[in-house]
Amino acid sequence: MSNAETERKGAQINVAYLTKMILSKWWLIVLAAVVFGLLGFTAAEFLKTVTYSSKISFVVSNRQQAEDEEVYSSSDLNASITLANTYKYILSSRTMCEKVAQSCSYNTTPEEVSRAMNMSTVTGTNIIVMTITTGSSAKSYDYALAVIRNFGEVVEKIGYPQTSISVCELPVAATRANANISALMYLIVGAFAGVMLALIIIMAMNLTRNTIQSVDDIHSRLDLRVIGQVSRTLPRGGKNGSPNLLINSGNVGFSFVETFKAMRTKVESMASKKNYKVFIVSSAGENEGKTTVASNLAIALAQNGHSVLLIDADMRKPSVCQMLELTVGKENRGHGLADVLSGVSSIEQAVRYVEKHKIFLLASNNAVADPAELLSTQTMDKAVRAMRAEFDFVIIDTAPAGVVTDASILTNYADATILVIREDFTSVEKIVRAIDDLSVGKADLAGCIYNNVSIGADRSYGRRRYGRRYGYGYNRYGYGYGYGYGYGYGYDNENKG
Repeated sequence: MSNAETERKGAQINVAYLTKMILSKWWLIVLAAVVFGLLGFTAAEFLKTVTYSSKISFVVSNRQQAEDEEVYSSSDLNASITLANTYKYILSSRTMCEKVAQSCSYNTTPEEVSRAMNMSTVTGTNIIVMTITTGSSAKSYDYALAVIRNFGEVVEKIGYPQTSISVCELPVAATRANANISALMYLIVGAFAGVMLALIIIMAMNLTRNTIQSVDDIHSRLDLRVIGQVSRTLPRGGKNGSPNLLINSGNVGFSFVETFKAMRTKVESMASKKNYKVFIVSSAGENEGKTTVASNLAIALAQNGHSVLLIDADMRKPSVCQMLELTVGKENRGHGLADVLSGVSSIEQAVRYVEKHKIFLLASNNAVADPAELLSTQTMDKAVRAMRAEFDFVIIDTAPAGVVTDASILTNYADATILVIREDFTSVEKIVRAIDDLSVGKADLAGCIYNNVSIGADRSYGRRRYGRRYGYGYNRYGYGYGYGYGYGYGYDNENKG
């Protein structure tokens, strides 16, 4: 896959993910609608013009029937309705506007009178309604009286002699201003504009976030096999109130447990077919869930009768003990991988059995300043060989491969690497960099675990195999990420949490 192909794929819109993103950002859409609606309403109120209206109603009739004939046929009514549309033009004609401008008590022009007039007919009738609207109640009423005084003369000159038009409702002076309909209209338009702006922002965020958003992204952009897919889960407050997501803690749902059992089956299959024992669990960045995955995978394997050793090799920021709720600092001393590699403890002394989880553990709370140097020694090679001979499975939780080199060093001792990828979290470029680093050692990159997946995501996975050729050409040291992992070298040797 070339760089150009990757960029083109990255520019595509994932409709399913975009829909989820829109639903998750509903508050932004509502907020934008409210804010812009209020802005529109405020603008309308600030810019509104107060107007007053006076109305005159006219009735048009066809006088072709005899004077003493009382019957008014439907054809006469239809003719009157047709004439009403004609008289709408006559009553608002230039001649009428000039007459009103000349005879009213205000200094005005025919153009102003014309703009003030609005003509309409009552549907299905021969009634015409003239509405005169100005900025003054007195002016509107004065215009209306001028119309009444002059419409007869205008109609007589340009009207039809066989028809009649008369006033059926006299005007009255307006006692209150017209309702400000524009305020409601601006509120609706503003709210709509806010919704559209929010949707555009969400779409732009979707296009610019170059992250993994679906299983298809993993297949097409990373060419990785998906070993398992862990749905987004929150602890339910289990029997012991544990905040950690462990399959044997009672605070997780059935689907979470079954997901790790399914992954256990795949790991067992790989071990059987390829004689794999030592597995590295890593990620491209921090907070992607690698420690949770490593711990649960180890527990799941142990539940199936295997002897499993879980190693915390993330010596910059160890967290396995905390995950397994072994938080007493004194009890963790001398039980870490760093203790074995530095000669403080032997393997036999450092490895302990955790009855609660049925696993063997090599982990402590001690942070180490130079883990890469310790991991590169012959002592580490000998230790892994000894562990391989003693246990059915060795699961190694490492530092993020996209941040420091620890994981890539460990690939020289392991059989397979499992990469944890969190949905919509780490950039594709950083994941590719991690894959390149993990591919330089002897371990096979067995695939990935797609973690923290939102509900409803595509669960079809496991059909693609990992290929080592990428063609990305990334410079391993050219990213400028530095040590943004949050590892400080001033840790106390004892985790007091």
